[in-house]
Amino acid sequence: MAHYPNNNGEFKTKRVETKWYPSDLAIIDRQAKRLNLTRTDYITKCVLHKPVEKTHIFKVSWRTYRVMGEIARELKRIGNNINQIAKVFNAKRLEGEKIPENYPLPEELSAIKSYTECINRELNQIRLLVIGRKEK
Repeated sequence: MAHYPNNNGEFKTKRVETKWYPSDLAIIDRQAKRLNLTRTDYITKCVLHKPVEKTHIFKVSWRTYRVMGEIARELKRIGNNINQIAKVFNAKRLEGEKIPENYPLPEELSAIKSYTECINRELNQIRLLVIGRKEK
């Protein structure tokens, strides 16, 4: 059963049983494999006169995929740290304490945090593309 709906919001829930000659089924399987499609997808496209195109399958380096996930988690941690530093600076500013001149301003920290969040989103998009998925 498909885990994703079609354009009409329908899921694959109906089954149809058909009989094939073993030689015909071997041809269908060979054609489907050549196009990187499942047997069901290949037959569906042929029967419904949809374009039968080869789907691209990425060669995934799972090590790279995991490392990208680790980078994304680290970026989130950095963003949290920046947020905590900015809160301390704001609290000191409200209490009237003077912040040393060489320290970054909370606005600068906020901009850095926004940038890390942006990088994190882009990295997650790349991770999804690497495994052949679109967006969340």
